Amino acid sequence: MVESSLFSAFQRSAAQHGELLAIRDGATRVTYGSLLARVRVLARALMAQGIAKGDRIAIWAVNHAPWIETALAIQAAGGVLVPLSTRLRGGEVAAVLERSEARLLFCDAGFGPYDFPASLAECDLPELGQIITFAPVAAAKSGVREVISLDTFASQAAPVLDEALDARIASILPDDWADMLFTSGTTGLPKGVPMTQRQSLIACHQQQVDICHFEPGDVFPVIFPFAHNAGYRAGWQASLLYGVTVVPVRASDPAELLDLFSEVRATYVPAVPTVFQSIIDNPRLPEFDLSSIRLAAVGGTDVPVELVRAMQSRLGVQAVVAGYGMTEAAGSITSCRAGDPPDVVANTAGSPLSNLEVVCLDDELRPVARNVQGQIAVRGPQVLKAYYSDDAATAASFTADGFFLTGDVGILDDAGNLRITDRLKDMYLCGGFNVYPAEVERVMRGIAGVADVAVVGVADSRLGQVGRAFVVPRGPDLVTAAAVVAFCKDNLANYKVPRFVTFIDELPRNAVGKVQKAELRAYPDHGSPRQG
Repeated sequence: MVESSLFSAFQRSAAQHGELLAIRDGATRVTYGSLLARVRVLARALMAQGIAKGDRIAIWAVNHAPWIETALAIQAAGGVLVPLSTRLRGGEVAAVLERSEARLLFCDAGFGPYDFPASLAECDLPELGQIITFAPVAAAKSGVREVISLDTFASQAAPVLDEALDARIASILPDDWADMLFTSGTTGLPKGVPMTQRQSLIACHQQQVDICHFEPGDVFPVIFPFAHNAGYRAGWQASLLYGVTVVPVRASDPAELLDLFSEVRATYVPAVPTVFQSIIDNPRLPEFDLSSIRLAAVGGTDVPVELVRAMQSRLGVQAVVAGYGMTEAAGSITSCRAGDPPDVVANTAGSPLSNLEVVCLDDELRPVARNVQGQIAVRGPQVLKAYYSDDAATAASFTADGFFLTGDVGILDDAGNLRITDRLKDMYLCGGFNVYPAEVERVMRGIAGVADVAVVGVADSRLGQVGRAFVVPRGPDLVTAAAVVAFCKDNLANYKVPRFVTFIDELPRNAVGKVQKAELRAYPDHGSPRQG
């Protein structure tokens, strides 16, 4: 990695793979050469608007080709990319725009009936100038801000010459910021996580050498949102450095995904387990050939070993891996490797990336022995240096010797594979005993008739807290609360057995498949006490 910036690395890739397809987005086909040309125009337009190195620029949109073009242009101009989830609403977006001091916002016109620019009309954002939409729009006003289309914005590039852009690209240094993602906020207010050019390049490189092993011409349908590390840095960003065709995915219907994977001849497919299970259960599966998929990555939740085997035997996937990562580590921390047996993929998150150190720590932040549970901590060059403008959160997140405290609980086994057992914040005390919901959930997934499950702690006057299980049944009348409790009694210590069982149609999940337990804790009533 001799490049000093992400964009210089992309330019090198575009020079090598100019005629290959870089993006396939519906009817849109963009080669590496034409993508580079389009991006340079947008970068010059940014400079023409006075964007300087280090200025923050946000993108609020679904996965599509213009998202990628704009992000690359921001990095070419030396800006700091701030991706925003389409699940956020105006007030939430305004808070991130304010905290990041974003100068410009690129966005979709809206999501369904929700109007993105209009949702910011009344927000006081003194740093924010224009709003640029990816949909055609006549110049308009949204509050005090001008709203223009991406094409109109691009037409403003003329005053800035290519030589000026080349000078700007050359001026970007390895320790300049490349992007600032904000944590999902599932455990509190989102925090800004700035990553340098060097860290981003290292993260992309490790994704390649430890997990993906991309070859030019590979096809990667990116399902995870571009606003998340899994869709951004470990998604299209790493792909475009190695000659891969990126297929932005907006569909969520498994039947549509089955069609897409077959049509584009996908070679690498990361997705949550429910996507693959739905494809396997689709009665039309025999009509499709998915044998082009050489590597599938499953994440976001536990993976049943039967699913891993079915992905290989019924879908023809050559290798299945699971992993663990987070925004603060620029993406992946651990991963299974191609060739790992199904039980390793199902029961662990694999071993650390080759340039990272991972340890488990006790309550005094001392390393524990192998096969002993502790808080997971990670250290390495792509781990964040500090949260943006949050000294208190930074101080609380690192050990004295520089390990980042993930807030997750896990076990490193004798083979060096990591098993995630829970979130520290999800653990609850029942009668003085620690209960880790992930352990209970893992057992409950072995119950016939249970499709999905999540466990949370709820208040109890006698024991402090007790477990409440939210169960998604595989079908009506296939499982009862009494059967759930009886199975748990046979397989778990009594204090771990849920006191309440609530049947629910679907678990609330965020964009990358993690259960939103805060919503479950706020679910009305505890229902009837367990039966049996």
